[in-house]
Amino acid sequence: MEFMSFLQSFVVSFLVVILIMPTFISLMKKHNVLDRCGGRKIHKGEKVNLGGIVIFIGFAVALISVFFTSKIESFYFEITFLILLACSVFVGVRDDMNSLSPSSKLILEVAVILFLCEMNIRIDNLYGFMGIYKLNPFVSYALTLFVFIVILNAYNLIDGIDGQATTQALAVFIPILLFLLFIVPFSVRSNWGSVYFWIVICLAIIGALFAFLIFNWEPSKIFMGDTGSITIGIILSSTMIAAIRFGGCLEQNAELYNCPIKSVIGVVFSLFFIPLADTLRVFAYRVSRRRSPMYPDKSHIHHYFIRTGATHKTTALITLSFSLVTSLICIILSLFFNDNILIPILVILFFVYIFALKYITKYRIKKMRLVRHKS
Repeated sequence: MEFMSFLQSFVVSFLVVILIMPTFISLMKKHNVLDRCGGRKIHKGEKVNLGGIVIFIGFAVALISVFFTSKIESFYFEITFLILLACSVFVGVRDDMNSLSPSSKLILEVAVILFLCEMNIRIDNLYGFMGIYKLNPFVSYALTLFVFIVILNAYNLIDGIDGQATTQALAVFIPILLFLLFIVPFSVRSNWGSVYFWIVICLAIIGALFAFLIFNWEPSKIFMGDTGSITIGIILSSTMIAAIRFGGCLEQNAELYNCPIKSVIGVVFSLFFIPLADTLRVFAYRVSRRRSPMYPDKSHIHHYFIRTGATHKTTALITLSFSLVTSLICIILSLFFNDNILIPILVILFFVYIFALKYITKYRIKKMRLVRHKS
């Protein structure tokens, strides 16, 4: 029964996106709802920029179909989560159609996040990191709000070329899905959603993203836009926090559950390392140039590779490779070290990432110049 529900969540979301997307693209073109190139945008021509709507439709249809055809523990929890995601879609559509001011956008995002906190989708324990365990409610809400905003912005900023944001999201959802399927027992009870619920969430969004990638891979026919980056960012943040809490639950009940992972927080955030590291690098670069961290420019990882002659496809695969290597290293280390060791290692990896990016960029520029010189 559980296997069929899991299969249903993936297949339904995948098929809905595949079937709706061509009609949606044609409709947007007919009504001239297009994103035009120019400025910091590095795509060519005009593209449909509201792909997040179709991703959400596929995701929502899959969730509703599973919730109505299987046993669920809390219908209220599932429907509330879906309604809050619908609100994030509204914010994204409004921003894509007629750009919201940064303050208005932030206020609306914070409102959605606070409701998620009320659903206990929040960080309320650091599980021994720096000797800190249970957090008081105010600190818990503040920290969760910060984490959500950081992830939302990092994911939005990594969405700059064909296929990159989609593959980066899949690089997080798939490992978390495997963790929930094979390490967290279904008997674990929580007030932030059951293991079953979060597995369905992962499978539904993975199915929708794989289908979307078919249309978003170079040469793309559609972008996810802020509609997609905000909504997927909310799902990403929620799923990562849920995974941290499940890992912490296993750690606190070691006598009942045999969990091989010793790092609860570090290993989850390592899955999202490249978007986080690149955002921090870009912000530091802007500050060093005496600019606002939010100053728009072309200093993100994809801009570097595009300038060295890489295609969107090559760049997306390089950044995905960075993510997979970092995740694999941290997953292996998490079997031996706790957060007090793994998180400082992530800091070291951040500087390794900066030097690796600089070296690879210089190498590609040198190679490109040699090719031009020979021709």
